[in-house]
Amino acid sequence: MLAADGRIELYEARPVAAVAAQFERFDLTAALAPLGMGELGILEGRVNAQLREGALLLEDTDLDYRLPAWELALSLGAEPREVEHADRPAVRLFGNGAYGGRPVEYDLTVGPVDLVEESPNYPLAGQVSTGDTLLQMDGRLVRPFELEAIEGDARLEGPTPEEFAAFFGGDLPTLPPYWLEAFLRYSDNVLTLDDAQGRIDELHLTGDLTVDFGRDVTHVATRIHTEELDLNRWEPLGQATGDDSAWDDLGPGHDWDRGLAESLKGLDGYDARFDLTADRLLYTDQLLHEVALQGEIDGPRLTVTHFHALQEPALGQQGALTLDGWAEERDQRLAANLSAQLDQFNLDMALTPQGLGQAGILSGRLNVAVVEGGLLFEDSALDYHAPQWDLALSLRASSEEGTDTPGVHLVGDGTYEQSPFAYDLVVGPVLGLAVDETPYPVTGQVSSGNTRLHINGSVVRPFELEAVEGNARLAGFSPAELSELTSIGFPDLPPYELAGYLHYSGDLLDLDGLEGRVGDSDVAGDVRLRLGDRNRVWATLTSERVDVDELLDIGPREASSPEQETWVEDIDRHQNIFPDRHWDLDALGNIDAVLDYQAAEVHSRYAPLNDLALDLELEQGVMTVSPLRVGLGGGQVHAGWVLDAHQEDIVGELQLEVTGVHLAPLLDDAGIPEVAEDTLGVIGGHGEFSFRGRSMAQLMAGLDGELELAMSHGWLDIIAAELMPLNVANALVLALAGEDEQVQLKCSYVHFKADHGLVTLENFFMATEIAHFIGAGAMNLATEELDMAFEGHNRDVTLFTANTPVKLEGPLSDLSVEVVTPELLGRGVLTALGAVVAPPLAILPWIDPGGGEDVGIGCEEALRQFHD
Repeated sequence: MLAADGRIELYEARPVAAVAAQFERFDLTAALAPLGMGELGILEGRVNAQLREGALLLEDTDLDYRLPAWELALSLGAEPREVEHADRPAVRLFGNGAYGGRPVEYDLTVGPVDLVEESPNYPLAGQVSTGDTLLQMDGRLVRPFELEAIEGDARLEGPTPEEFAAFFGGDLPTLPPYWLEAFLRYSDNVLTLDDAQGRIDELHLTGDLTVDFGRDVTHVATRIHTEELDLNRWEPLGQATGDDSAWDDLGPGHDWDRGLAESLKGLDGYDARFDLTADRLLYTDQLLHEVALQGEIDGPRLTVTHFHALQEPALGQQGALTLDGWAEERDQRLAANLSAQLDQFNLDMALTPQGLGQAGILSGRLNVAVVEGGLLFEDSALDYHAPQWDLALSLRASSEEGTDTPGVHLVGDGTYEQSPFAYDLVVGPVLGLAVDETPYPVTGQVSSGNTRLHINGSVVRPFELEAVEGNARLAGFSPAELSELTSIGFPDLPPYELAGYLHYSGDLLDLDGLEGRVGDSDVAGDVRLRLGDRNRVWATLTSERVDVDELLDIGPREASSPEQETWVEDIDRHQNIFPDRHWDLDALGNIDAVLDYQAAEVHSRYAPLNDLALDLELEQGVMTVSPLRVGLGGGQVHAGWVLDAHQEDIVGELQLEVTGVHLAPLLDDAGIPEVAEDTLGVIGGHGEFSFRGRSMAQLMAGLDGELELAMSHGWLDIIAAELMPLNVANALVLALAGEDEQVQLKCSYVHFKADHGLVTLENFFMATEIAHFIGAGAMNLATEELDMAFEGHNRDVTLFTANTPVKLEGPLSDLSVEVVTPELLGRGVLTALGAVVAPPLAILPWIDPGGGEDVGIGCEEALRQFHD
């Protein structure tokens, strides 16, 4: 109902009016329906209005207005208000109420309102508040009767923008207190803020904003710039706080993306374009420069059309990151596709929040997609540099398909501590790098020079190499090539290939079930290595067959594989018996070791060895071997030595005992089984030496000590053939025995003394059925030359035996035999030949250790006959 009274008249050709009206549930929608203005609401209360000089004046006005469709309810008071620069009063409107269920208070001044002369704009000043949010306005109403627009300078402030956005039906995350000044325009449900500047907490912003509330989904377009954005001061946006039960089936280590997906799901109510720039951006302890972010939000999809940032300069370099792509939530998982360009990007800085420690520097292009919690790589090529490990590598990355958990195929090369390497690996998901204590799968090959490592296992905390486990196979030209890579001294040995189960954790590395070959030698067992300031290794190893000549680098070499052919060609540069290649003394000085080694079969072209057992300990550069046991012809060779590598040269001592070595197995091994069947020969002896040097040649050239060997029974021609080339052996036997037939020995004895590499034949005694043979001379181990003479003495003058002296001389690798003519008898080594001297009885225990029928009878009988 509407009740009104008043008057209207003309005064000086202008209308003058005074009207009083009372509204009771007056339906403005019905009343103004002919004008087609839509739903306008319900009005109650009184109005006292006057029209003076064309201006509208309201006095003693008190109205209640309700518009249910907008959830709007207001109480309104009105009164005249004088304003500057106007000759007529304006209208003050004040009151309170609610809009959208939120409280509203307002105090506005409009006009002067001229109802006689049409004016498209009316000044508007005042403030509107909802809760703790305050909007102050100094502007105008544009065509107010047509509800065209409100515009003007505005200041908005409050505890959080969320409260203001909610007033217009929008939804923003919770942000800190703020203020904003801009030129505001609100028209047709579109709010624009031009030339805006403001502050959110300590963040100063400038830019523009457009919010269209008239769409089905609120559309926001913004351009914002700030000098410094400190993310450490902000509560994480879009943090999931609801029920996590929907994620339970994802499993541990596979739901890293749930927080991001939940945040993106919250974007489903937004439609936005943004252009954000910051001179500086801080997060944790990191600082980024010249940050630019452009993109859009379309439902649950976030699209980044351009992102660029520079890192804080470090070590003379400034990292840069540029990327574009999109991300969205799909079935509670994150889906994304990103392309990035990195230039000297410092991962140490970028990954500090993840606590990964030193991670290195990355450059190149990276194309990655996120699918069901995994990262898929395509056409990615990166250069990685880790100065803390002296590591640099280039890689190409592509994802491996057909597996439950997507892995990454990495191919590339690089350098580690200035040593080049290449690799071809399939590793686990990149995101697994950040999962603590979870094994990270690694399969493939790494090679450096001639060295190749195949691995099929896993790594825990790969950047820190906390633990490594899996099947490993290592092959290469020589173990010495590993020394520079690992800082562990390895010996220079022939080409090798080893396999076993590798386990590394803390400072311990275990290689269990080791099997493989070194040259022509096989090896198996277990190895443990403790890494630290001083590395230490424990090893228990066995071999079915070992080639000691090859491993000890003695004599000419024979290659059984292309790798060994290369090795032989590289080291076999002379024909000397004792090579002069220097040993790596540092290898003995920087590692301690305990070794238990056994070989079932030992091969040597210089000594017919059978089996071998060795206990070795290396401590602070001093190597102790006690004992070394070698099976030889049914007997035993026991040795022990100490090597001291503290000095420039290796200094050491060697003790040697040979007991009960049967000649028959040696002859059988030499390919003369028919002779071996009738041979009862037994060999024994004793030796003590000291030496110094850095190669086998130097050790032999400075050798000191003595060696005694005795043999019971045997055949002269066979023994000679075992000790020297066949042609030399035949010539020597023919010259000494005077016949080209086998000569059976009863007892043989030789005594050498060495003084700085000069080995003197102190005593040579050989007894046969018909003669005694003696010898004299020397062997220079430094020059590898021999000069000796031998002579036979008939036991029975009626029997013919060549008593002419015979010389054996020349290089050890090319000996020659010469029968001495009468005119040479008084020269050189021949002057040392004298009377026959029998060996001491002390030799008998060497060849008769107390077991075996007829053992030692040859020497025992020969010595008795000699003394008789």
